[in-house]
Amino acid sequence: MAWIDTEIAVSGETVKGSINASGDVTRIEVPFDKGVSVGDTVTVDGSEYKITGITNIGDRDEMLQLEVTNGKSVSRRASSKSGG
Repeated sequence: MAWIDTEIAVSGETVKGSINASGDVTRIEVPFDKGVSVGDTVTVDGSEYKITGITNIGDRDEMLQLEVTNGKSVSRRASSKSGG
């Protein structure tokens, strides 16, 4: 999937950023903010994501790339339907 420009709620404010969800990995790019840390949450289009990794792109304190997971708990296994 390509990068999609959108508004992102992070550190108590809404900023312009981009999101890219490809496969099992979702990345979000936002303007640099020293207050952002691993474990924080960001909200994009009503969906909440937990930050699992942060990269200061180019080490220039301009943009951050956040690696995130969906904040909702995911059931890995449905109820057992063994027939036997």
